[in-house]
Amino acid sequence: MNPSNQLLKQIYSLSFSVNSASGLSWAQDDCKSGMFEMQKYITKVAHDVLTETTAIIGDWQAIWGPIVYANDPTSTSVHADNTMGMYYNETENTIVIAIAGTNINSPYGWLVEDFSVNKTVSWELVTGVPSSGNISNGTHIGLNILLNMTNSEEISVVTALNNFLNNNPSLQNVQVAVAGHSLGGALSPTLALYLVDKKNDWDPNNKASVGAFPTAGPTPGDEGFASYYEKQIKAKNIYYLSQHNALDIVPHAWEKGDLAKIPTIYEEYIKQPNDANPAETLTGTLATVAALNALSAKNIAGIPVNRYKQISPSTTLEGSFDTKIDEKISKTLRYIRLVLPLALGKYAAYLRNLVRFAAQAGTQHVNAYYSLLDIEAFINAYKEILKKNKPTNQVVLEPYEQAVKSIANIDLQKIDAAAMQLAQENH
Repeated sequence: MNPSNQLLKQIYSLSFSVNSASGLSWAQDDCKSGMFEMQKYITKVAHDVLTETTAIIGDWQAIWGPIVYANDPTSTSVHADNTMGMYYNETENTIVIAIAGTNINSPYGWLVEDFSVNKTVSWELVTGVPSSGNISNGTHIGLNILLNMTNSEEISVVTALNNFLNNNPSLQNVQVAVAGHSLGGALSPTLALYLVDKKNDWDPNNKASVGAFPTAGPTPGDEGFASYYEKQIKAKNIYYLSQHNALDIVPHAWEKGDLAKIPTIYEEYIKQPNDANPAETLTGTLATVAALNALSAKNIAGIPVNRYKQISPSTTLEGSFDTKIDEKISKTLRYIRLVLPLALGKYAAYLRNLVRFAAQAGTQHVNAYYSLLDIEAFINAYKEILKKNKPTNQVVLEPYEQAVKSIANIDLQKIDAAAMQLAQENH
C-alpha cells in the first residue's frame, strides 16, 4: 500500500469528517431521544459529505456507520465520546476506517481515553501475540469501544469489513486505510495493528492490505509496542504513515523527552516579563500551569514516562506560529488586569501568556493541519455542511477558543465583553 497524494488527501478528509459532533450536545428526558438525534445528525452530515464533496474527494460510499458512542447514553444531556465510520471508493479500491478525535466537551474522552496513561495493558492480552509490548490503559479502553460499536443491525466494524469482502468476491488487492486525528491518531494505528494481527478472522483469503494514517496522535504504547509495530512495518505487514505538526503539543505525549518540550514550545514567540523573578515565574508562568492542566495532574505521578515511545518513522510537518490568532488574543485580553482581583493584578501578564499559549495550542492541533495536509478545499466545504446541519441554539467554539476554555478555564467571549465594559468605566 503506497497511496498517491490524491488518495492521501481523501483519506485525511474522511478522517476529519467524522468529527462532526465535536462541541455539541443533545438534551433528552427519556434516556434515548438525545442519542437518537445525535446519531441522526452524524448520519446526515456524513451523507451530505459523501454526496456534496465528490468533486473534491471523489466518489465514496458508506459501508458501515458512521456510528456515535456515548459512555453515558441515558444522561439528561448526551455528547459524542467516540465516532467511527467506514467508506469505500471503487476507483481507488480503498476502504477508509475513519476515527474521530477527542470531543472537546467529552470529559470521558479527555480523562479516560486520553489521560489514562498511568498504567498499561499487554498487547498480547488483546491479540494473543507474545512479546508485543503494552498500550496505555486509555488506548485499550478506546480500542475496545471501537471494536464493540455496532450499527442498527448489531454489526461491528470488523464484521462489516468481513461481510463487505465476502459479498464482493471479485474484489482483490483492497487497501484498508485506518485514519484518525488527535485521539484518533492514537486509536487508528492501534486498530490497524489489531486488524493485521487478527487478519485471518476477517480476511482469510488475503484480499486486503492494511495501512495506518494517524495525524497529531499521542503515542499509544510503550517501547515494546513501538518495537513490535516497527517490525510489522519493516516486514511490510502494515503500511504506516504518521504525520504531526512540529508546533502541536499533543504528539509530544507521552514520551519523556517530548513531554519536556511542551512548556517551551512557543517560547520564541511568547515571552515572559523581563522583570520576572524566579518565584513569580514559577507561580505565574504559562508553561507550568498549561503543562499541569494538559497532562491532568491526578495522573502525572503514575505515568510510566520512561516506557512510552512513539512509533517510527513519523513525519514532522513544519507548522508556522499563527500570528493572526495571537494578535487577536492579545487584543482581546489587553484589559485583563482590570477584571482580576487586585491581589492578582501583577500576574496579568502571565495569565495573558497562558491564554496565548492555549490558543496557539488549539490552533496548531487543529486548524494548522488543514494546510499542512492540503485539505483546505474539503474543510471549507465541510464547514458549510456543518453550518447547514448544526442543531439550533448551539454555539460551537473555534479550536483556539475551545483550547483556552479547557487549559486556562477562560471563556474568551465573556471575558472580552467584561474587560471592555470595565475599561470604558475606568476611562
